[in-house]
Amino acid sequence: MRSFRGDMRATAALHPLENTLIVIAGSLLCFMPWALGTMHVWSQFISLGLAALAFVVAIPNRHYRDELAPQGDFKLIMWPKLVRFPLFWLGLLLLGYILIQALNPAWTYMRDGTSWWLQSVDHIAWLPTGMETPFEEMNPWRVLLIYGSAWLLTCALWVGVTRRVAVQRLFTIIIANGVLLAIIGILQRVTHAKYILWGLKDANTAGNFFATIIYKNHAGAYFNLVLMLTVGLLYWHFARAERRLERASPAPVFAFCSVVLGLGVLLSFSRAGTLLMLVFMLIAFIGFVIRCTLTEGEGRSPWVTALLCIGFSLFIGLGAYFLNTDQSFNRLGKLIQDGKTDSSVASRVLARTATLEMAKDNIVTGWGAGSFRHYFPVYQRHYPDIYNVSWNPKLKMRWEFAHNDYVQVLAELGLIGIAILMAMVGMAVRHLRKQKAYLRPHLMFMVLALVITASHAWVDFQFHNPAILLLWCASAALIGRWAEFENQRN
Repeated sequence: MRSFRGDMRATAALHPLENTLIVIAGSLLCFMPWALGTMHVWSQFISLGLAALAFVVAIPNRHYRDELAPQGDFKLIMWPKLVRFPLFWLGLLLLGYILIQALNPAWTYMRDGTSWWLQSVDHIAWLPTGMETPFEEMNPWRVLLIYGSAWLLTCALWVGVTRRVAVQRLFTIIIANGVLLAIIGILQRVTHAKYILWGLKDANTAGNFFATIIYKNHAGAYFNLVLMLTVGLLYWHFARAERRLERASPAPVFAFCSVVLGLGVLLSFSRAGTLLMLVFMLIAFIGFVIRCTLTEGEGRSPWVTALLCIGFSLFIGLGAYFLNTDQSFNRLGKLIQDGKTDSSVASRVLARTATLEMAKDNIVTGWGAGSFRHYFPVYQRHYPDIYNVSWNPKLKMRWEFAHNDYVQVLAELGLIGIAILMAMVGMAVRHLRKQKAYLRPHLMFMVLALVITASHAWVDFQFHNPAILLLWCASAALIGRWAEFENQRN
């Protein structure tokens, strides 16, 4: 009967290589937020090694026999899917472009012990140029290290994941890790911890950390992304239980996880993160109510659904009350009411303006990957509010990031780099449209997660955090594969 219905493959075990890929990719995605967001060189080398290992495991051909192939032995050749993957070639093109910048520096970093400066050097004028700067700070080679990890992991998941159950297992691993991190962060807030994990001192935290992520806005964005992926998986389990008239379902477990992650976002005190979470939850709630209204008779009473929604809201409200999230909402209110006068917001607007000026002066090829923090002072000094330190005239502010990923990438990679990245996004949207992902609410929740995280990058440097960047890229690849699997079942 199962063979007649065509679901024999669903009962077969995953291939050992696919299981190995899940372990490696899951380990990488779990490791990165615990490694202080992977903002340090040592952790970025580890992430590159794990991503390369995942790629190596994903590419070999797979032989299915015995219990792996109930309908007969067969061989799955993997490399054609990699060759047909547009983002493989576009990613290779982007890495090649950055490599040219690295090999053709127009400026070199000089230091005399008390100060540093950039000195122009001979270069090939008609090729894209970069800057020869310290690797431990940031330079094109460091950017290649980070982007290369994201590219290898994305390609590995696209080629190596062949079953929907593998996608769901990876998402479940990501969610479980995120919930554990959120609990750690909540406990740190409750106990007023001064250091990461109550004892780990890092000069970059300055009391601005949450859980093991050294910057609260990165923490807010990370937990937001995991929360939204959780809602997508929650919806899928809920809808499947309705279709099958099942009494038990993992949906309540994912609902609890989403509550914990939501509290994590609130207690990170990320204002933009909190606002974007509220926007997502409103959209998700409206979509859920509409869905329940239009699909009566699928085995669940509307009263039960209403009670679940009320219980969910009360749980969040009581949790927020007892955990004292007033600070988060106060900061959010200040952002909305006083955004034009808030010093943090005003300084970021000025930094964005100065970065756009920097970009315009080398708009086609950019100044080079990783060059922002080294060349930005040339433009920063025209804006005293973001250049001078008010309490000490001898000190100058140092901006390592523009707090706007898009203008910073434009300044570093120019229109050529932006065009390659836009082509990647365009190909991803085309694939989702071709696979009719818009007909799958759980997939649309997950796509919305990617969109909201990308929106957050307009007011901060979320994609310059490798933990967020790789999770975003991995999620995009998994969503694309899941859309294919859903479309094949029709």
